[in-house]
Amino acid sequence: MTTSDPHAVTIDQVVRIMREFGITLSVSTEPDSPAPVASANLNGYPVIFALLDSVLIVRADHETTTAVSEGDPRWHLACNQVNCFNFAAKAVAMDRGEKVIVRAEKDIPVAAGLTDTQLSMALKVAIDHVLGVQKAVEEAGTQLGQGV
Repeated sequence: MTTSDPHAVTIDQVVRIMREFGITLSVSTEPDSPAPVASANLNGYPVIFALLDSVLIVRADHETTTAVSEGDPRWHLACNQVNCFNFAAKAVAMDRGEKVIVRAEKDIPVAAGLTDTQLSMALKVAIDHVLGVQKAVEEAGTQLGQGV
């Protein structure tokens, strides 16, 4: 196998490629974890990389200051607005805790394997997209909040 041949993606490969970007990932050592997971703080957002059988999930969460108990729909509406015009990554407002959390997520298909170059480009694009979606949701939520 040459380095240009696709091969199964591993969390160690993700960590190595992210290190080439100057980003150090922390790998979870939880024995009960259903999938290998690594994380880092990128531009103030906790970002996780979860490797499942067929996809590598890149996810960025942002806890808002909006209490779920307020019933304020602004973050749900902001996510919907962004999702209507953006197909690169998706956003959702999670309201199962005390504060609303905006989650942006992008899946990288890995079932057929990837070369290091393919994975490197896919990771760069996924990170750019989830952080871009977070920014877009924040801007939309701010605009919607001014009318409240």
